[in-house]
Amino acid sequence: MDALIAPYAKVLDDLHRDATAIITPLSDDAVNRHVPGLQNTVGMLLRHMAGSERYWVGEVVGGIPANRNRDAEFGADRVEKATVLAEMDRAAATTRQVLTGLRAADLLTDVEVRRQQGTVKEARGQSLLHATQHLAYHLGQLRILAKLVQT
Repeated sequence: MDALIAPYAKVLDDLHRDATAIITPLSDDAVNRHVPGLQNTVGMLLRHMAGSERYWVGEVVGGIPANRNRDAEFGADRVEKATVLAEMDRAAATTRQVLTGLRAADLLTDVEVRRQQGTVKEARGQSLLHATQHLAYHLGQLRILAKLVQT
């Protein structure tokens, strides 16, 4: 792996490990428990994290189609813990695959990205940073939500 890409891989690996450690002790019921006043369950949040990572790292940075349905990530259907952990593992594997083949110079190349305001061009590096920031942000939410569903 390119020496300038390796730090991204380490941070993303750390985020995956932390998310797995948070969800592992939870039951399927806890993963699906709604906290009064909050919209998302742990399961919804994990499904969204996996979908987002597959899109931002897999598709945008790596060119691997994610076939993402963002709205479905927040669906009210029951989420099995084993299934959502497998989704997170698949997203992590895609990330490792993309980062293994990425060179530092690739971070400077432009890619097309779907944003709320439409399709825009931005550097691959910006998309990779966005993916990392997004996962870290939701990891913080996941920590708090997991504590709330265990009480």
